[in-house]
Amino acid sequence: MHETRNVRQSRRRARTTLLAIAAGFVVGAAAAAAETIQVTVLKEGARPEPAALDMSADRYCGKVHKDADGKPVTAENYVISDEGKVKNVIVYVQDGLKEKAYEPPAEKAVLDQRGCMYHPHVMTVMAGQTITVRNSDDTLHNIHSWARKQRAFNFPQPKKGMERDVSFKRPEIVKFKCDVHPWMLAYIGVFDHPYHAVTDTQGAATIDKLPPGDYTLTAWHEELGELEEKITVKEGEQTAVTFTYTDASDEKDAVKEDD
Repeated sequence: MHETRNVRQSRRRARTTLLAIAAGFVVGAAAAAAETIQVTVLKEGARPEPAALDMSADRYCGKVHKDADGKPVTAENYVISDEGKVKNVIVYVQDGLKEKAYEPPAEKAVLDQRGCMYHPHVMTVMAGQTITVRNSDDTLHNIHSWARKQRAFNFPQPKKGMERDVSFKRPEIVKFKCDVHPWMLAYIGVFDHPYHAVTDTQGAATIDKLPPGDYTLTAWHEELGELEEKITVKEGEQTAVTFTYTDASDEKDAVKEDD
């Protein structure tokens, strides 16, 4: 079985604004905001609509997901607000960090299968961090990771409440599928440092405690592709970065990769 999704990878210009913290602020407030990257991701032009999902192949899935208003369940590959704010974008420091070994968090991340969907749809972890894969559904799921830089895994969870801990040793963005329910997709960004985040419904994400220096910041979206921006982080300053996906840049610069 081969992955067939086309992932657009294009480099486009993003708009960066440095927001200096005024010297008159109280020390505590300034310290809290220092070396923080505030990211916003927008989509200009047409906003693709998420496709409705047909879960009729599994009676359980169709039953637990039936909305009281009869609204269809939709895919999460395009979650874009009316204002063009894009959810589920991974933002991370790609270049500029000094050689340093970072310890992964002791806290476990959780990838839950609930309502025959992965929750969350997109998440980030550190290499070596434990991820608990949980089945909260009363139906069979089969978790299949599509790792490229390390051994992938493929295992069933036939019963509600089953859990299994997994982890990844090398940085990459890993796609997850369910071999029983083809609409179930998730993406986990694995990094060897702690400077990464995922945008929320407001298209916003925060990267904290990044040391002063020059960096390449990257935004990754499963459909819209990648954006990069060179930034300079200064001591005692907060950096705001706005990444904007546009129809023109998609058409001109998109590079498709068939898996």
